[in-house]
Amino acid sequence: MIPKAELVLGPPGTGKTYYLIQQIKEALANGAHPSRLGVISFTRKAIEEMVTRACAEFNLEAKDFPHMRTSHSFGFRGLGLQSQDVMNKEDYDNIGREIGLTFEGKIRTNLEDGMSLPTLGGSGSKYLQLENRARLRMIDLDTEFNQEGDRDLFFPKLEQLSKQLIEYKAATSKYDYVDMIEKYITLGIPPNLDYLFIDEAQDFTPLQWRMAEKIAEKSEKVYIAGDDDQAIHRWTGVDVKEFNKSSGNVKVLAQSYRIPRSVHALAKTIAQRISDRHVKQFNARDEEGTVEYVYHLEDVPLHEGSWTIMARTNGYVYELAKHVRKAGFKYSIKGRPSIPLELVANLGTWNDLCAGKSVGLQRIKDLYSAVPKQGKNAVVRRGSQQMLDVLAPDAELDIEILQLQYGLLAGPEQSAYEVMRVGRDDQDYIDAMARRGDDLMSEPRIKLSTFHAMKGGEDDNCVVYTMSTAACVNSDHPDDEHRAFYVGVTRARHTLYILQSNYKYRYTI
Repeated sequence: MIPKAELVLGPPGTGKTYYLIQQIKEALANGAHPSRLGVISFTRKAIEEMVTRACAEFNLEAKDFPHMRTSHSFGFRGLGLQSQDVMNKEDYDNIGREIGLTFEGKIRTNLEDGMSLPTLGGSGSKYLQLENRARLRMIDLDTEFNQEGDRDLFFPKLEQLSKQLIEYKAATSKYDYVDMIEKYITLGIPPNLDYLFIDEAQDFTPLQWRMAEKIAEKSEKVYIAGDDDQAIHRWTGVDVKEFNKSSGNVKVLAQSYRIPRSVHALAKTIAQRISDRHVKQFNARDEEGTVEYVYHLEDVPLHEGSWTIMARTNGYVYELAKHVRKAGFKYSIKGRPSIPLELVANLGTWNDLCAGKSVGLQRIKDLYSAVPKQGKNAVVRRGSQQMLDVLAPDAELDIEILQLQYGLLAGPEQSAYEVMRVGRDDQDYIDAMARRGDDLMSEPRIKLSTFHAMKGGEDDNCVVYTMSTAACVNSDHPDDEHRAFYVGVTRARHTLYILQSNYKYRYTI
């Protein structure tokens, strides 16, 4: 428990971030110096939103808030580390060679993004995740292995990796991401703060809580914000009990500005399945809204409006995407549109050229960079793109000039699909979208996402697919499933469709 703390419970859409920002604004308005305000959060996104709003309100810059960081960044900066002090792919390769494990790919974990575990692949990846999780949970390797370990793994190999990591980091003075938190707790000097805001606190691991407690020791006032019903990151080592017991001074934000009454009622039935939770009474938005149950995605009116279709796993997301594509709808997954905007733009450029239009230089350069330049399918001669560099930026060219002077080999007799080497399936898909009247250069109206990726987001219309997995349904932690689907259904502002699955492993809503 953190003394002098207020635990702010923010159910879906109740404006938790807005509430915290208002406290920051009030502190600044009352004369608090920006350097005396601290924010520690699970993700950089939450930090950036607070800093941006405070800067805009009080004409400040981000550098004026040196103590608004993710937990890893707090450790990194507080220990005075440089990028060369951090374990990299080569370091893990060196360790792997010594003990017969491989670490593939790149370390995509960013010091600022709040991720708790490295994202390397290879035979050593699961062992490394177990080693990291044990430290984040502050338990021994044996307990972690027995509780969460993959039975295809071997405990002696896990012990060997742990020992090798300790020896290697000691010899090279390197730090991994968990070290940044561990060593800050023992060696770091926390700043003197008037206010400390701990945001998305339901997603903190026990080790991150010990760091937060240390920083809170030198803070006059502490706000802890989150929602235990939305604690969906247990797999990273999170223990939501730490959040629930962090303060006895509890404030519930009681008005949702997102979910309508029908969605609120459904969400309440799911939340009641969660054990050991804070019971939160909060009000729906003053709109009835709609909750519909269907068995086929074709029964959802995706032809108009903004939609997010959500599923339990990435695999199910991509399965649903096949149906959306087959129906001829444009969509995006993780912000990537189903047809690249660059391809659509280049198709349009070629069609404009073939229609006798003059086209701007940058569009021509984009086209030249994308088409084949050698072999029987060459569209432009090799080196032709460099010839364009001598032209004025506002130059416009037509197809005849490009053929005569700038190495264009193709002509109007070739379709845009031929020039851009678009496959038959993609051709049919683009044609289907065009028949629907979709603006191919606009942001897709339809998004597909996992529940985890959609956390914190919302949309006018949402679809929740109830299909799950054997591991999720038969887990020793049934609350994980309840919380995941609770997050899913509470993204909807107006209309929610429950896409029912007949599969053996599914969630009942």
